[in-house]
Amino acid sequence: MAEKFELAAQHRNTVGSGIKALRRSGKVPGVVYGHNIASSSIQLDTRDLGNVLRKVGRNSLITLDIDGSQRMVLRREVQRDPVTRALLHIDFYEVSMTEKITASVRILIIGETVSPDLKSGAGVLLQERSSIEIECLPSDLFDTITIDVTKFKIGDVVRLKDLAIPSGVTVLESADEEIVRIQRFVEAKVEEGGAESAEVEVIEKGKKEEEEA
Repeated sequence: MAEKFELAAQHRNTVGSGIKALRRSGKVPGVVYGHNIASSSIQLDTRDLGNVLRKVGRNSLITLDIDGSQRMVLRREVQRDPVTRALLHIDFYEVSMTEKITASVRILIIGETVSPDLKSGAGVLLQERSSIEIECLPSDLFDTITIDVTKFKIGDVVRLKDLAIPSGVTVLESADEEIVRIQRFVEAKVEEGGAESAEVEVIEKGKKEEEEA
């Protein structure tokens, strides 16, 4: 069962020069917006917000209580001071629990240090995708999908159709698209060298044509 996250917030009237004073008082300004939903300016306790942000992922549902009115939201843009990393502003996206939404899910690879062919150096892991796009109801959202390559050998390939996608979730990309493969180290270096040679050839050709012109 997914962990529940809750945050309290208040409607905010402070704008412009008053924002600095708001932050000094221990509050973070924010905005709530959504599909066919009017945006709302809010403020949250800095400490409470920081505690929740350390636990939630981009696709984690948060129950946001705004002056007693509860809304289901997703964390979106978080602005921080580049030096102190203090929270400056946050955007939340409000969702309808009965309306499907699209989201990006991160692909996590594990077992690289255990796979015999990778551990020995005979093979190299080539990851073509770091995330996939999905569509589902907010209650079916998840942040990562894991691929365990512990038992993978040279030549093994994982495509989108091989992933264990939960029921109710639709992947919005080609099922045959390659995610990761284990390739022989020598072959990978040859491919890499071939790509570099092709690039050099194009550059040299361009120089020659420019000189002739």
